[in-house]
Parts: sequence; structure tokens; C-alpha cells
Amino acid sequence: MKSLLIFPLFYLKEVLTGSLLVARDVLFPRQRIAPVLLNVPLQALTPRQRLLLACLISMTPGTISVAEEEGGRTMIVHSLYGANDPQPVIDHLKSRYESIVAKLPI
Repeated sequence: MKSLLIFPLFYLKEVLTGSLLVARDVLFPRQRIAPVLLNVPLQALTPRQRLLLACLISMTPGTISVAEEEGGRTMIVHSLYGANDPQPVIDHLKSRYESIVAKLPI
């Protein structure tokens, strides 16, 4: 139940942060954007949880879910940031998005 209350605030913060980051890089172009396709390993999520996770990633500015592989154990994500060092982006997706989706009762 607590996750249902925290989720909207968490996601609003993620969308605002992503929007500001992308807007900054569009308005003040410097070599910050480094597009990359990431293989994000997933814990055991239900099909509905994986669908929600893919939708959340795709609706957040700067990232989009591209595909699932290995029967849902890996998600392919395109990110505008992370070509130089992809691990922080993967860690962020796992620790923030995946962890909160795993707690939702869906």
C-alpha cells in the first residue's frame, strides 16, 4: 500500500528531472548526450510489471524501452546518456524504476 502512495511522487520527480536534463542539453548543446542501447537485467517480474516498467521507461524523457530478451529477464533500453559509462544508467533504472515496480501489487 505504501508503494502506491509513493509511486506518483516518485514518477513525477523522474519526469521533471528527465525533462529538465533533456531541455538543458537541447538549449545549451555540449557533448553531454551520448546515446546507447543498454541491456538491463531484470529480476523476476510478472508480465504486467514488465509492461509497466517498459511504459514508465518510455514515458520518461531521455529513455525508451526497445525490447525484451531472454524471456523477460533482460530489457533493451535506449538512453540519451551513458555511452561513456553505461553502468550508472543501468543501476539507476534497476534501483529506482525496477525496485518500485516490483513492490506494486499488480
